[in-house]
Amino acid sequence: MNETRAAKSTHQQKLILIIILALIPCGAWGDFSCPQGTSAACLNSGEEVCPGSAKCVDADVVCFDKHSCNPGSDFICESEYDEVLNSYNEAVKQYNDLTLENVNLRERRLEQKNCVINASSLEDAIRCVR
Repeated sequence: MNETRAAKSTHQQKLILIIILALIPCGAWGDFSCPQGTSAACLNSGEEVCPGSAKCVDADVVCFDKHSCNPGSDFICESEYDEVLNSYNEAVKQYNDLTLENVNLRERRLEQKNCVINASSLEDAIRCVR
């Protein structure tokens, strides 16, 4: 008999809870509204909405302030770095080409000098330098 009373009591408690929940206005559960001229969106966990006035990028992108590349700021942008690096590589190539040309000219001059020193006649010496 006690079990019947306990079951009735539990049943009554559930019924009262359902009635109370039905009487509470939906706004009490959390109000949701969108500003005029906008619409709602459902997002998965971790997703973000990017407004039309913004520039959206992936989360792993490095972003800089638009004034971060001012001259004299001890900061260089990638595009400027690439230009400097390309100029440097061109200068190194030109230096290496000139160095090789200088070595070749020195070898040729040494060969001509030795030829003139070892020439047995003026005609042979003239042939060494032509």
